[in-house]
Amino acid sequence: MTNELPTASQIKLITTDIDGTLLNPKGKISEKTKLIIKKVLEKYPDLHFVLASSRARPATKDIRNELGISERPNTESILCNGCVIYDSVGNILWQNIIPIGFITEFHDIVKNHTPDNYMYSSGDDAYMFDENWGKKAHDKYQENIILIDKEEYIKKVKSGESKVNRVCFMVKSKDEVEEIKKKFENIRNKYHLECVYFPNIFLDYMPNQTNKGTGIKQLIKLLNISKDEVLAFGDGNNDIELLKNVGWPVAMANATDQLKSHAKIITQSNAEDGLANLLENIFLKKDEHIN
Repeated sequence: MTNELPTASQIKLITTDIDGTLLNPKGKISEKTKLIIKKVLEKYPDLHFVLASSRARPATKDIRNELGISERPNTESILCNGCVIYDSVGNILWQNIIPIGFITEFHDIVKNHTPDNYMYSSGDDAYMFDENWGKKAHDKYQENIILIDKEEYIKKVKSGESKVNRVCFMVKSKDEVEEIKKKFENIRNKYHLECVYFPNIFLDYMPNQTNKGTGIKQLIKLLNISKDEVLAFGDGNNDIELLKNVGWPVAMANATDQLKSHAKIITQSNAEDGLANLLENIFLKKDEHIN
């Protein structure tokens, strides 16, 4: 850790996790955070501002609108926990795909599985097979749900018409997670997939070596930006790889101890506008600060 902060001229890209970092404990963007981000991005129009989240793109639409970046260039996204990188207007710049073999074998195991509390994420869309679970995923997590027959969807995957970025279970308990993991551990190992658990929300199966860290590496390569020119904010263990792959890793005060061990800077918590305060100190002069 260091007390040193980068200068504004050293940073070409800011990337931030959403939940627990950009959003306060109530799941909202504070007015101060909105105002600071707006002032920074207006002052530095070439600065990239990148959302990095386990969310799919439809679940970030309202956040982009609130921040006023929906029409702004240089606002790429690293989403689905690093599976998909989008440009500022929603075109896919890069994505990683789960092997068709895994999806086929997974389907053979799960086709008679009840409840149907899982989805296949494919870009902006999430394919599900039960109306009630689909409604829950849409209402609670803003997923763009497409209800479809299981066998029909597998035909789309096998033909290459639909590419799967991740398989996601909606889960309620650790016991449920262990039961699911046990069922699919053999094929997960066979295809070397990542398995990430978001407590009491999701259990994700993703392509090998896919996370927010691989996402930021791909993006800065595409943008021809050095890792030393990147400032990244996070709070959870799924942000570890993100922080490890940038020059200026920042952990929130509410972050896990494991994440903090990878941070160069600790800012205040998401309840105290920690992200906004640090951006203000780096990018705005004293007379531009908000009292």
